[in-house]
Amino acid sequence: MPKISIVTFLSEEVPLIINACEFFPIKKELELEIICPYEDTLKYKADNLHLTGLNNFAALPVPTPQNICFFASPASFLYYCKQENINSSLLYVHPDLAVLELKGNRPFLTDLAAYDLRPCVLEGDPAENLYDKKEELIYFEDFPQFIEGKKPNNVLISTNFRFVETLVNIDNENWELFHPELNYRNLCVTNGKPYNLLLCAQKQLLNMSRPLDDIYDLAGVRLCKKNNTSAYSFFAEHYDDYMAQVDYTLWVNNVLNWFKKYSSLQLSKILELACGTANVSIQLVQKGYNVTACDNSIDMLKAAANKPVKPKLYYAALTDPIPDNNCQLVLCMFDSINYLTQTKQIAVLLKEVSLALATGGLFIFDISTWENSIDNFAHLCDLHRYNDGLMVHQAYFNSAQLIQLSTLHFFKKNPLGYSYHSEQHQQRVYYSYELIELIHNSPLKLIAIHSSDITKNLYPRHLTGIDVKFSRLFFILQKE
Repeated sequence: MPKISIVTFLSEEVPLIINACEFFPIKKELELEIICPYEDTLKYKADNLHLTGLNNFAALPVPTPQNICFFASPASFLYYCKQENINSSLLYVHPDLAVLELKGNRPFLTDLAAYDLRPCVLEGDPAENLYDKKEELIYFEDFPQFIEGKKPNNVLISTNFRFVETLVNIDNENWELFHPELNYRNLCVTNGKPYNLLLCAQKQLLNMSRPLDDIYDLAGVRLCKKNNTSAYSFFAEHYDDYMAQVDYTLWVNNVLNWFKKYSSLQLSKILELACGTANVSIQLVQKGYNVTACDNSIDMLKAAANKPVKPKLYYAALTDPIPDNNCQLVLCMFDSINYLTQTKQIAVLLKEVSLALATGGLFIFDISTWENSIDNFAHLCDLHRYNDGLMVHQAYFNSAQLIQLSTLHFFKKNPLGYSYHSEQHQQRVYYSYELIELIHNSPLKLIAIHSSDITKNLYPRHLTGIDVKFSRLFFILQKE
């Protein structure tokens, strides 16, 4: 069975790893294990992973296409290298930069050009003597010149570990660490990256690609894409207060009535995508349904997990493979679809939902329309007061590009005054005809469009002008 192994030699890391994996959705055909000091296997228990006691270094799994191996931290990896007398190079990847730190005096034999990555070196750095294919090297006089002149696929190689350490410490949480010569990786369990890295590993295992290929492919992706400030991080702790005016009971009742009207199935198994703090799912659990819910914000999931009644929770983005199947109902509420800003992302979502649904099951989602953006978000600046501080909500609607931008500014009280946090939300406003076309080209069938204002089905007879008549539309799709 394909396996993801997480290795730690430090007892204090074990509960951090278990916590990091709390919302990780394990596919049935995969196994997730923690390899840790034997005594820790007696202290801890986790539902979705297996704890294996470490007896000796020889027992460590060798990374293969069927077994991806992570070290929980740089400290655990360096301990391993020291005990085994290994000098392994390290690949540090940032959204804007990649640095390959060469160690020891052995040549680095991997051909970076095979991965469409170009090695660069600063003049005078001994790294040039350790890279096997010197004809591929691009020389820069100094680091400022490299930053100014580098291309998206350039990788800086260096033997100066102090220099690399300084770079990483400037923006520690946005770096990812790989061990390309040994095919190992680092989770760094103290930040939010474990979930993303584990999901990448799971996808790779299901595709059975080579670990080294995946490492450099991932490096290329990171270098070419700008890392945006994550939404629903700091906002998560205020989300329920912000949404206090929402009548969740009405939403749930509407969903259940639509299911009864449009599906002949007996409803028992429900999946909610982009669940937030799980307020809809919680009501469905209270009604006796078997509910699983996911979100791509760990902070939102933690807020949901702290509630006394909750569904089964896991971490996933809207376009991630859905580990569940045979659901009678899949939900995606509160204009979460609008966060998918490309039509190809919606196409992926529809395909994944179709795989998760039982035949005859329904997918129900809502969208925020042009009317809603023009009326409520075209030029918005609101102040919200909370017990622990203030939030300023600024919004702008670009009607030409159909992009709605919201920036949330948080001023949180502390003993010295206020701390400041901000996050940005970007949504795409889709016209209904765009979504109808996407659905027609998907495995699902559109059977109804409803508004929260009227009860009749708007599809297909009443489509004219619905994007400017209603602020919110509900799409009901069925798997035939």
